[in-house]
Amino acid sequence: MIDKLRKIGLSEKESLIYLQLVESGESLANSIAKRTGTNRTVTYNILQQLVEKGLISYIKKDGKRYYQASSFDSLYSNIKEKEIIVFDLIKELSSLGSKNYSPPKVEIFEGLAGIRNLFQQIVKSKELRVLNATGLIFENLKYEAGHIVKEIENKIDTKIIANEYMKNTPLVSFKKLKIRYLPRKVDYYATTFIFNEIIAIQLLKEKPIVIKIESKDIAEGYKINFDLLWKVAKK
Repeated sequence: MIDKLRKIGLSEKESLIYLQLVESGESLANSIAKRTGTNRTVTYNILQQLVEKGLISYIKKDGKRYYQASSFDSLYSNIKEKEIIVFDLIKELSSLGSKNYSPPKVEIFEGLAGIRNLFQQIVKSKELRVLNATGLIFENLKYEAGHIVKEIENKIDTKIIANEYMKNTPLVSFKKLKIRYLPRKVDYYATTFIFNEIIAIQLLKEKPIVIKIESKDIAEGYKINFDLLWKVAKK
């Protein structure tokens, strides 16, 4: 659970002390420091940080502070606040960009953050075409992949062309997705996503990378090629 808490913005020490409070209930700072093996001064500082984040609270008894975990909904509130800040920041950044800029636009994203960025854009589209789906997303985004694919399945008109080996991945369990297959000849790890006026090439081998091209003309050309392959691919 410490890894998950760190993913939503807590430090390792904050995660450790927060979990200790959840497990032990109302506690003095000295007791928490002993149970976690943390320096007493550091413990006090971290407790104050968690109080400021709304994740824990305290009451005073006989002049001493007894700390306890707040409602678990406070974890979501912390994330929601960041979402609002990011939303406002996106609007401000957009206003700084040149209004006369025109596509094609090419961007390169590296690492898992780049993969997440890609799928955040995909789930907002109405139509999606995927060429050479590999199912490797379930290995790279193991906590999020199922939720992402489920959202795509329920909200987006999706067609997927995959190699035969993808039948061994969890992707085939999403029955609403329209999937066809090409014969397996080689293991090819680059997947192409076609949505809106965007082509995104994703490579999930060694260090994940996404190359995104935004162009109406290029996207239309890829859609034509996809439709030709769709006709010869097998169910």
